[in-house]
Amino acid sequence: MLKKYWFLLLGFISFSIYVKIVSEYNVIFNVELFQLINYHQYAPMNWIMIFFSKYGREYIWIPLTAILLIPKKFRKVGLTLAASFILAIILGEASKYIFAQLRPFYFIHANLLVPKPTDYSYPSGHALIVSDGAIVLTATSPKWLWIPFLIEAIIVSYSRVYVGVHWPADILGGWLLGGWISLFTTDMMKRGLLRPVEKLFRCETNYPK
Repeated sequence: MLKKYWFLLLGFISFSIYVKIVSEYNVIFNVELFQLINYHQYAPMNWIMIFFSKYGREYIWIPLTAILLIPKKFRKVGLTLAASFILAIILGEASKYIFAQLRPFYFIHANLLVPKPTDYSYPSGHALIVSDGAIVLTATSPKWLWIPFLIEAIIVSYSRVYVGVHWPADILGGWLLGGWISLFTTDMMKRGLLRPVEKLFRCETNYPK
C-alpha cells in the first residue's frame, strides 16, 4: 500500500516543475507575499529575525541532534534526525541545481537584513532542514520536545522571507520536501532498516513517549 507521505513528494515534484516552467517571479502570489512580508519589517523585531535566519538552522539542530544521542531513551530520535538531515542535504542541494531559481533581489527590490547569498533559491535549505527536523520530532517525541522546535522551524522559515533572501515559494518547496523526507526516514526507522546502527548506538527499541 502506498504510504500517504509519498503524496508530499508528488506535491513537491509537481510544484517544482511549475516553478521551473514559469520562474519564481511568475508563481502566483509569490511576489505579492514576498512584498507583504519583506516590505513591512518592524525595526524592534529585526534582530530576532536576523538571529533566527542566521543561526536557527545549524546552531540549533546540530547541537540538538548531538544532545539527543547522549541519553539512551532518546538515541533513536537522534539517529532518525541525523539520517533524515543527511538525506535532506543531498536532495536539497541537488534540487537547487536542478531547478536553478534566482533569489528575489535579482528581480525586485528587497529590504535585505543579511548579506546576499550566492547560491540558488529554490527550495530554501533553511526551511528544508528545520521542517525536516520539526516533523521528525512530532512523529517520534513527546509534546514538550516537539512543540517548541516546531515553533522555531516556523519562525526560521518566515525569517528567510522577512530578511529578503527567499521567495515564499522557496519556503513551501522546502516544507514539502522536508515533510516527505522526515516521514520517509521515520518510517524506515520504524521498519528496522537501520537496526544495525541502532544496535551500535545501543538505542531503545521504541521512540520515547
